[in-house]
Amino acid sequence: MQQTAAIEAGICVRDLDRMHRFYTTALGCEEVRRADIPKELSAALGVAAEGYECVWLKTPMNERIKLMHPALTPDTPAAPGMLTERTGLHYLTFYCSDLDACLAAAQAQGATLISARALIAPDRPLKLCFFRDPEGNVIELVEAAAAVS
Repeated sequence: MQQTAAIEAGICVRDLDRMHRFYTTALGCEEVRRADIPKELSAALGVAAEGYECVWLKTPMNERIKLMHPALTPDTPAAPGMLTERTGLHYLTFYCSDLDACLAAAQAQGATLISARALIAPDRPLKLCFFRDPEGNVIELVEAAAAVS
């Protein structure tokens, strides 16, 4: 049987320093690797015509996120009103032990809250919200007692 490994989510960014600071400061990620991807390889793979810098970040629970900073500044697409108004990947989910503290740290680094802070069920302590990172990528933040250990 074919096996797979952990997923790495790639995020194309305009301002690598700002986004690196956001994900490390606000969401507790740690840089684990950095590399310049040459244009010959990145163009052949259909990733970036002129190459890009890639920074691998590790979340506190060891998931990976790649910040991809292309040599040519990328466009910023218009955000949909509702996440399900178009197909495709739309958000990353981060689990935390204190939603309010984590959201405050994210907002201090330029995040914008785009939803209510919701308590899903009084009998099951699960709070969540959605916000946009400084470049408009959507993050779901979930506080669940059993999700973070």
